[in-house]
Amino acid sequence: MSDAPRILIFGGTFDPPHRAHRILPPMVAEKLSCDEILYIPAAINPLKLDAPPTPSEHRLAMLKLAVAPVPKARITTMELEREGPSYTVDTLRELKETGGRETELRLLIGADQAASFHRWREWKTIVELARPAVMLRAPWDDAKSLEAQWREHHDAERVAWWRSCIVPLPNVPVSSTDVRERIRQREPLTDLLDPPVIEYIFRHGLYGANAG
Repeated sequence: MSDAPRILIFGGTFDPPHRAHRILPPMVAEKLSCDEILYIPAAINPLKLDAPPTPSEHRLAMLKLAVAPVPKARITTMELEREGPSYTVDTLRELKETGGRETELRLLIGADQAASFHRWREWKTIVELARPAVMLRAPWDDAKSLEAQWREHHDAERVAWWRSCIVPLPNVPVSSTDVRERIRQREPLTDLLDPPVIEYIFRHGLYGANAG
């Protein structure tokens, strides 16, 4: 058995980080026997260039609050420090160079990301560097619907491989989009965000909080 470390990579804009970001990665890390969960906040999502995220200093501060209680969690700002859009393939290459080629990387992504993975830069290289771990969630919250989406872009062998990457998890129905909309509508947030993150959002007036 290899003693090489296994790291679960979890990137995103975390705009804002919500409870699923705290709850689900540790479950995946346990199922995959990962030694560490590496959260990587993105500077600019290359697939969402029309919607600039909240300034990185706020997203990073909120992420630190959100994952403080998560065992094995660590945050790296490598993508925030990189100029331009955040490409996963560049991040994984850098992690391999700095962490050692023997380090095993697993890439945690949601079903929505897995469904559009063919659009990612050098996606075939990505899966060679880090085998994905796919979390089912709406609108692809069952394997059959996601598999149908994969069939539109991959052959049968690749679809079967993708299906093997799915990690069974409980459904945690929350997204950052939901959170931002609730804030705009002045609706309760305690079921979506942890108290320190809620306090930070209102203290800094993010997403329209305290507006009007």
